[in-house]
Amino acid sequence: MIDVAIRFDDPSATSDHALERAILHIMALHGVCATFAVIPHAGQHALSADDVPHLVEARQSGRLEIAQHGFSHESSRPAASRPAEFAGLDHAAQTDRIIAGRTVLERAFGVAIPGFVPPFNAFDHVTAAVLSEQGFLYLSAGSEYGSLECARLAELPRTCHITELRRAVSEARRRPHGDLAIVAVMHHYNLQESGAPNAPIRLQDLSELLQWLRQQPDVRLNTLSQLAARYNARTWYKAVRRNRWVKQQHWRIRSVFPRYSLMPHALFRYIRLAGAPT
Repeated sequence: MIDVAIRFDDPSATSDHALERAILHIMALHGVCATFAVIPHAGQHALSADDVPHLVEARQSGRLEIAQHGFSHESSRPAASRPAEFAGLDHAAQTDRIIAGRTVLERAFGVAIPGFVPPFNAFDHVTAAVLSEQGFLYLSAGSEYGSLECARLAELPRTCHITELRRAVSEARRRPHGDLAIVAVMHHYNLQESGAPNAPIRLQDLSELLQWLRQQPDVRLNTLSQLAARYNARTWYKAVRRNRWVKQQHWRIRSVFPRYSLMPHALFRYIRLAGAPT
């Protein structure tokens, strides 16, 4: 089985709500539930239910899951080559920001927030420790960061962008090494209707993609929480280690393993023969 989760980053009090409503309409049309990584603060303004009634209604209708996308999505080290809102801060500072942001979202949506998406995909071991202490189920960043080893926190990195999702599913079918998991990430700027220059897809393309996904008998659609709950945190840790090991190998080895998905339970014999971490 190929497990697919879609993560939509950056909805906030000041984001493009008309575009978000159009995306939600498409999701409802095809019966797809995704995870929206929502920013709690826009400058000094804390998100409220009145700011995002379309997201509140969709959440209440079970059409989306809310994850926490940092605190304000502002870099704490603007002069650094790689921006980060949390990585590099001490334990107390990260704890304060994570708790404050989660409180804002829980008040706005009236539901516990299970997952955390660090802005700029940047986190460190302190971030992971704080999230574990606060009872988060999962952390979802980019494949270039990590990895973490935590008894209670599942790591579900982005494995592809939304524009690569068809390719990821097709690739997974050619490499039947056990169950595979795909985390596809999208932003407003991926859609031409956002007005972003060089946006690769239209809303119609997204609709056709979601319709196609629903028609695939070997694809199971998940929220990130559902995906995290399929296996324990240790299993996800091993899957992420394998994924990063593969990317460091010679192209002949890389060509055997899937590039756009994680292997939570790949066949042990196959992994052993290839020399991948088990």
